[in-house]
Amino acid sequence: MKEYQSKFLLQMHSFHKIKLWSLVPELNPSEHMLVFALCKCESGKCGEYDDDFDIKLSAMKGIKVSDLAKAVRMTMPGVSRVLAGLEEKGIIERRTDKSDRRNTLVFLTEDGYKKILGYKKRIDKYFETVFERFGEDRVAEVIELIGELAEIAQEELDKELNCNEGIQDGRASSEDKINDLNQQGDEK
Repeated sequence: MKEYQSKFLLQMHSFHKIKLWSLVPELNPSEHMLVFALCKCESGKCGEYDDDFDIKLSAMKGIKVSDLAKAVRMTMPGVSRVLAGLEEKGIIERRTDKSDRRNTLVFLTEDGYKKILGYKKRIDKYFETVFERFGEDRVAEVIELIGELAEIAQEELDKELNCNEGIQDGRASSEDKINDLNQQGDEK
């Protein structure tokens, strides 16, 4: 591995080690991710990554657990465990869907919504300070460059995985041909 490749991986790892979630010690990272996904889904932006959500608690329809699982790409049992923790903390409540009793709907509690707004404010302030210090133009450039790099990295990974599958498929078809020849020899 070349030195710049090692440095890149080291920097990515060091950035990953920044414990951003320590800004909200009341929630673990999974709880944080799930509750923000709930807010996004309730505001009609399920699976989107923008930062704005505007929810009227009285108008909440509730979000199906399965929709939350898709939005955060977690398994249903994993989501259920996280929801249990959030329910214990009084941030959400689960109710049976009246129109389809097989489904469970998740709602923010009034207290939970107030807490979430406070958490969001704390995180927003932190990032405003970080980005202000670094420079908004530089942040925009880094975001664009990382986006391009991530796209290329994914394309190359896909190519590599497809190539390996082709090699394995090639082995399998070669083995199939050998077996066919052996069977033909046995028949004679």
